[in-house]
Amino acid sequence: MSLRRVTGGEVVRTGFGIFARHEVRAGHVVVRLDRRTFERHRAALDRGEPVDITSEAGRTLWWASDGLYWEDEGLDAEAVGLLLWDRQRRHDARLDRLRKIRAAEEAVEGGRRARIPDEVRAFVWHRDDGRCVRCGSEGDLQFDHVIPVVKGGGVAAENIQVLCGDCNRRKSDSIV
Repeated sequence: MSLRRVTGGEVVRTGFGIFARHEVRAGHVVVRLDRRTFERHRAALDRGEPVDITSEAGRTLWWASDGLYWEDEGLDAEAVGLLLWDRQRRHDARLDRLRKIRAAEEAVEGGRRARIPDEVRAFVWHRDDGRCVRCGSEGDLQFDHVIPVVKGGGVAAENIQVLCGDCNRRKSDSIV
């Protein structure tokens, strides 16, 4: 079952007052509606029901609240309404999924910590004599944030120290 949205389709009012007419235009197909027919169709649309406008060459033109559609399987108004409802439901679910994906990617981008500048690294290495400030080891050395980034620590020299891998793992994300 398929519905194809009419591109460039429109419902246009012509004339004034009691002489007003409405035209449904879908490509080369133009259907004129008198005032009473238009009002009846409008009431159905307000209730959320699609309206059968015309049939041509084995296909039917439907007018729904969000536009005009062609279908060629002889569907009734309920079936067309269900297909439109399902299309909107899938569209909304896709948008929700995309919003979640974007939020997750932005969280990852925002969560990336700033790289410790080279001049800060050089200063801290020299200040700490190229050894662990806790145990004095000279192997497996790492730059550590005294106050972790997740707790508000920055990349200033006062917040960076040299620790060996073992001391850094013991410290974990504590401030001690």
